[in-house]
Amino acid sequence: MEIYLKGITMALLLVAASAMEGQEPRLSYQLRPGLSYVLEIDLQQSTHSDSRDSEEISLYSLTKMIFRLDSTDASQNYHMSVQYRDLLVSMLAPQLNIDISSGSGRNRMLTEMVDFLEKETFHLVMSPAGELKQLYGLEALFSTLESQPASDTMEQEVILNTLNEAYGPHAFTSLFNLFIWIYPVFSPMNNWTNDITYYFNTKPVKMVNRYYLSKITDEILVIQGMGMLNATKEFHETTSMGEVKSAVSGSQTYDFRVERESGWPLRCVSRQRLVIETTILKSSYFPPGLKIPSYTETSFEVKGSILQEPY
Repeated sequence: MEIYLKGITMALLLVAASAMEGQEPRLSYQLRPGLSYVLEIDLQQSTHSDSRDSEEISLYSLTKMIFRLDSTDASQNYHMSVQYRDLLVSMLAPQLNIDISSGSGRNRMLTEMVDFLEKETFHLVMSPAGELKQLYGLEALFSTLESQPASDTMEQEVILNTLNEAYGPHAFTSLFNLFIWIYPVFSPMNNWTNDITYYFNTKPVKMVNRYYLSKITDEILVIQGMGMLNATKEFHETTSMGEVKSAVSGSQTYDFRVERESGWPLRCVSRQRLVIETTILKSSYFPPGLKIPSYTETSFEVKGSILQEPY
């Protein structure tokens, strides 16, 4: 009798375990063709340098991206059309004599370039985990902007650099890797790691993001994470200070709320802190070997939604 009861108990435990396994969420995107998926990213960034001029740079950008799912392929990759909407960007750098804002209406060139970006479409392919497989069309849009004639080429260069930093191919890839590629290659699991590329000042840096599935409900999943950025490669370049090399390190936190059915992010609060150490190699103003640190803090507020009708 005791053996019989033990057998029943074991069977019940196996059934319960099987039921729990069936309830495990699928950690991937489950998007539907024909629908539009929206991501709005509010970015506020401040940079402080310990250089002689103590540069202070502030950048604000609002980025709304509309992802329309066109089709899926045999590998279950998603083919999507993307449009920018409601863009707003401003940069203030007193030491560099830069004060521009697309929301002020004071700069016609900036307004026209932002209007152009909002009217165009580019395309991408992403995996079910959210990995960006291909991005095409966005680089061509910026090439078109760069080829436009301008009476003030210095102003054009400042505007193009600002727009590239906020909405260019590298910026788009960085935001995509931070806030859309959030799922593991294999599922289910509660802890996973993604190695991504993050572009800081257009320079590619490797970043390791570690995620943890912290909460499950019928409607949402809560995913929290920490990213570590530590560039093993130093960047050599010529700047206004002379010939320099720089290294980047830092961290980022994530707190995601995602819709369980589709996997699409509904909200994310994220904070990033970076340290850039610049070493003087050759300069007319500074002694060789001088190390100049600068600090960048960025806050991200991300909101997502799903549109049943075409945008």
